[in-house]
Amino acid sequence: MQLSRRYRPKNFSAVVGQPTIKETLRREVAAGVLGHAYLFSGPRGIGKTTLARIFAKALNCLHPQDGEPCNACEVCAEIDNGQALDIIEMDAASHTQVDNVRENIIEHVRFAPAHFKFKVYILDEAHMLSTSSWNALLKTLEEPPAYAIFILATTELHKVPATIISRCQRFDFKRIAEAELRQRLLQLAKSEQVEIAPEVVASIIRYAEGCMRDAETLLDQLLVLGEEHITAEVASLVIPLSRLPLAAELLQVCAERNLNPALKAVERLEEQGVPLITLFDDLIQAVRKLLLAADDQDFVQTLAVGDTGERLLAELTGKFSPAELNDMALLFMERRRDAKQGIDPRFALELAVAALALGLLPHSAPAGKSVSVSAPVSVPVPMPAHAPVAIQTPAKKPVERPVTNGALSAELVRGKWSALINAVSENNTSLAIMLKTCEVADVTAPTITLRFSFPFHKAKVLDDIKNRNLIQTIFQKVLGVEKVSLEAVMSEASPPPNLVNKIIGQFGGVEVSGEKN
Repeated sequence: MQLSRRYRPKNFSAVVGQPTIKETLRREVAAGVLGHAYLFSGPRGIGKTTLARIFAKALNCLHPQDGEPCNACEVCAEIDNGQALDIIEMDAASHTQVDNVRENIIEHVRFAPAHFKFKVYILDEAHMLSTSSWNALLKTLEEPPAYAIFILATTELHKVPATIISRCQRFDFKRIAEAELRQRLLQLAKSEQVEIAPEVVASIIRYAEGCMRDAETLLDQLLVLGEEHITAEVASLVIPLSRLPLAAELLQVCAERNLNPALKAVERLEEQGVPLITLFDDLIQAVRKLLLAADDQDFVQTLAVGDTGERLLAELTGKFSPAELNDMALLFMERRRDAKQGIDPRFALELAVAALALGLLPHSAPAGKSVSVSAPVSVPVPMPAHAPVAIQTPAKKPVERPVTNGALSAELVRGKWSALINAVSENNTSLAIMLKTCEVADVTAPTITLRFSFPFHKAKVLDDIKNRNLIQTIFQKVLGVEKVSLEAVMSEASPPPNLVNKIIGQFGGVEVSGEKN
């Protein structure tokens, strides 16, 4: 028998989570003040059907104790064994048609209970009913016999007609908290006389995502292995291991704002056989936790006493501003997508850590600086290495008038380079990062020639028609000109050797240099 069935709660107090709903239902039973229809809505696997069965049992129990079923009388035994004729459970997903509703509910409800005080109809996945079925059921829900109680359970409340919702007592179920999931898993493991490592419990909780049924199913699969001590190594046969510690360590290296150690860290990860595509998922999870901790000291304390990865993340709080963490999440998502579409995973990860270690993100903090977690820090975007820096005062911005293409000049483009990159970043962070690594080579209206250090950046920015059109449109708007046409040349100067060698090695190419037009 499955773990979830073997240890299914038999009374309200044994149900994990949903404290308000449990107490409300228990008090209704104790006071005898009942509704005729109830609507349980919320995510899957969090106790809707379980509470419906306990409620039905408490309503019919011969010896209820302050609203709780006694679990000793013959009525409780019949319901627990699934033999109660007056408790009718129906899966709406399999009985969507109006004929099923008429036969199983509307016609059936006319007859008094066979043995119990109440006839209870539990309709699971109620949102699957057809429109005609709802219309047929509406009159019965509005004026049911005194002995009939309906409990509708759904994971998609928006699909239930408003006319039905208005006739029901509505209860919104929440996902189970991590602490409650952990306590339940440890309790079940103890009942099965099995020791389970804390990191395994953390992995189950992470994959369950607040769903008790999923958590119990994963634990059940681990118990089937027959081990008395479930370690991370044993659990890896069933549950993909979390590489949150590796992700946290990589972020710690990047936080030092030093390119070479960050690239070396990626190299070591590949040599250790770490699947880099799935590591992106752990990096995104790490960034999410850092974002939650950015302005929540209680969550920081939770991380500090968590597993290895969470403790490492606790040490990272304050190293990145909330704005930069937002940039990081978008960056990792884009590089993960690139890796899944065929770009070499190592190269995709190197591009991501290079942007982070070099402080190329729109809201990156200066090298060697920490940021306050109490308020976001706005940091100017670094200018290209070879472009003149135009100092712009934060004075009141004058109204800009459109200029003709004849007024387009290298000075104008370089002076607004930071604003151009910021504008591109609002639409595509990846393109903005690539533009930061290039410089303005020449401007001959309406053509702006950009000098690129990496062929991959040139291909992504200009050879992709969609990206080229996007950038040209943004440049026209920011520069206030009628037309912009982008061209490209390759840099004569070599980019940082470590990164160049890695990129060339990955693609089996040779270094290319170009001349000015």
